[in-house]
Amino acid sequence: MRQERLNLSNWKEEYQRKLVTAEEVVRAVESGDRVFITFSRDPFLLCQTLAARHSELHDVQINMMMAQTDPGWCEPERSRAFQVTVGVFCGPMARDWLAGNIVDFLPHSFSMSNKVYERPNEARPWDVLMTVVSPPNEHGYCSFGYTMWTKKQMAETAGTVIAEVDENVIRTCGDNFIHVSEIDYFVENTQPLLSEANIPSALSHVEGKKRREKMENILRVVDPVRRLDFLRYLNLLEAEEMSRLENRLGAGEPTKDEKHLADYVSSLINDGDTIQIGTGRPSARLAAMGVFDSKSDLGVHSEIGFRSLSWLMREGIISGKRKTLHPGKVVMTGLGGGTDDLEFFNDNPAFELYGVDYVNDPMVIAANHNQVAINNALSVDLTGQITAETTFGTRIINGPGGQPDFAIGAALSPGGRSITCLTSTALDGAVSCIVPTLDPGTIITVSRNYADYIVTEYGIARLMGKTVRERANEMIAIAHPDFRAELRKEAQKLFYP
Repeated sequence: MRQERLNLSNWKEEYQRKLVTAEEVVRAVESGDRVFITFSRDPFLLCQTLAARHSELHDVQINMMMAQTDPGWCEPERSRAFQVTVGVFCGPMARDWLAGNIVDFLPHSFSMSNKVYERPNEARPWDVLMTVVSPPNEHGYCSFGYTMWTKKQMAETAGTVIAEVDENVIRTCGDNFIHVSEIDYFVENTQPLLSEANIPSALSHVEGKKRREKMENILRVVDPVRRLDFLRYLNLLEAEEMSRLENRLGAGEPTKDEKHLADYVSSLINDGDTIQIGTGRPSARLAAMGVFDSKSDLGVHSEIGFRSLSWLMREGIISGKRKTLHPGKVVMTGLGGGTDDLEFFNDNPAFELYGVDYVNDPMVIAANHNQVAINNALSVDLTGQITAETTFGTRIINGPGGQPDFAIGAALSPGGRSITCLTSTALDGAVSCIVPTLDPGTIITVSRNYADYIVTEYGIARLMGKTVRERANEMIAIAHPDFRAELRKEAQKLFYP
């Protein structure tokens, strides 16, 4: 915290003094600056206004953990002005940028986000932070809303902090606040929300029933805060691109295979467990599919939220009574995950947000007894090496998110488990997602040393404590039957004399 600037009195006068227009405030960005843009709700007006200055700037480094809106950063005529880096979560837009090597990628683990600041000679502080906050409360404190991540940490170290004030940003408990005195400039801009009930009317302009249905499926699993931004993006997609995005986000009705997979996952969950669920398909929809409905006194210590979270809390299925750490509290760093009922979490003392360096710290995760991490994979090899990041070797689909942190933390938790979910095939059954070896260049998200339970629609592979031969047999048993014979042949070549 920049204590030399902290002044808790007269905050209303200070707020008014710092309140400026977007056009005025983006003048704080100079050529060569490093600019960090927080998410989940992009500072939409600030981004648009900064991007419009492209003819005046050069070599401005734009860093986004997840690209959600594109004000034109990567247009060819702006390549001199902006160099973009994405990381951790790619998002659908960034995948196309990365495929064309238009942007750079930052690989890192959230749990290590503070490490570089221990090394002053290597740390590169951000010149400008652009974020979104709620209006200040009666004490002069703004909230970062329904997601925190690294926002507070960045605000304490960035040279200039610019906040876009949105009246629709909710307030959450925990450590998710910042005082007016800790922000350099305010720009007021309230983005309209798109509720789930209003999605059909927002799509009335879309031609074609099938396209309209796909767009509706996608928007229903996107957070209300981001839906209008997503809608702008969806309008630009071709049918094939729309289908791929629908699949990646886990939109639409669950398939028969996903229902079978969900049953297997449910068998691994015990009453009183503390759970984490990752985003994407199929894990993000597990709660909505009833995986936890028959359980009791579950706790949540998770990077992000998931659909049906508010319902499970109302029903008492998630109570947190048996949690070792933060008993009775749902603890996250960001709500997200398609959670629709934001008002339920507004000023709800049972729900707390903390910085991602705390929530994703494997030592903190492991402090919860019976912590269960539930995440996805794109592919897993016969020894348990897991990738959730790349396909065809080097093609980036996503960053690591918090999956490595939670896989390690859950493995170290007394009674903890790590569950990795994937359907057995991809591309309409053309390829197996369980492979003898991963393609050259594949990014390993979770080392085989921390691989635990791998679940497909065909069952559960129990890998912890097993040899490579035993692991291969476990993995082949949950592969699609059409690929098991070939996998056995390859296992024989790889692991036997």
